[in-house]
Amino acid sequence: MKKNLLSVSFLLVTMAMAAHSGRARADVIAQWNFENNTVAVNNSPAPSTGAGTASSIGMDVYPTPNVGVTTDDVLVGKSTDTGTNTVADLTQIWRVRAQAGTNGAANGWSSQAPIGTQGAVFAASTAGFSAINVSFDWYATTQGEANLQLQYTTDGSNWHNVPIALGGSDAGLVALTNSSSPNTVMGSYVSNNLAVNGSPAGQDWFTGLTAAINDLAAANNPNFAIEMVNASTGADNVSTQGTALNNSSGNWRFDNVTISGTSVAVPEPASFALLMTGVLSTWFLRRGRGVRAKPLDAELAQAL
Repeated sequence: MKKNLLSVSFLLVTMAMAAHSGRARADVIAQWNFENNTVAVNNSPAPSTGAGTASSIGMDVYPTPNVGVTTDDVLVGKSTDTGTNTVADLTQIWRVRAQAGTNGAANGWSSQAPIGTQGAVFAASTAGFSAINVSFDWYATTQGEANLQLQYTTDGSNWHNVPIALGGSDAGLVALTNSSSPNTVMGSYVSNNLAVNGSPAGQDWFTGLTAAINDLAAANNPNFAIEMVNASTGADNVSTQGTALNNSSGNWRFDNVTISGTSVAVPEPASFALLMTGVLSTWFLRRGRGVRAKPLDAELAQAL
């Protein structure tokens, strides 16, 4: 009898686990809203939710007009930092730039930087998650670079371009695909360029930019990371005004950078124990009293 009871209990555990294992939910893996960081120079702000790392790239490489020192910082947004789409961000945000070092004045952003070598990188392990999604808010100053692309990596070395979907408050921003110019990424990018979108550009917050990472290798991956980087170089690397980048001013800013995914919800062992105790007790009590009982699988299905 005990052996049979153990066998039935094991069967119930297996069935309950199987029934619950398919119940998935979308969760934030890591998010940076910068509210948890001190307003100060910060080249690697900690995430506000989850675990991960953030850093800029390419700010201390090119003369702008001199090679500078990476001086990213967390600052509080201002109502005056509002462009023609009238969207303001008055919370804490992260600005990516360089400043003067021993060589003299510098800004960090350069039209000579190769495609995909300047911007911000956010890394977070997706272990235990699938269906990876990304969202973020982006701001470019009047003299900031107009063209941004989103890339992801699954190995920390090779980066893949991914389309950005517009949403939220994105008036003045356009999603484009390049297949001809050697000075712009072969693929998808967004542009905040007066010459492209036909309206005054710069000083605009674009919110709710999103991307779905459909690559199966991005799921359950400890080496996953994204980067928002320059989509153009040389003659294509223009300011938001559609003019040549002046290589001495302008910057990008970010907020609400979020990496999310779908996790499989598995109930705690104690929950299973309570569930099975009740089901087994009821079933065997009915059997002992000679009451016709439902099959065990029917009892379990009703309990779940």
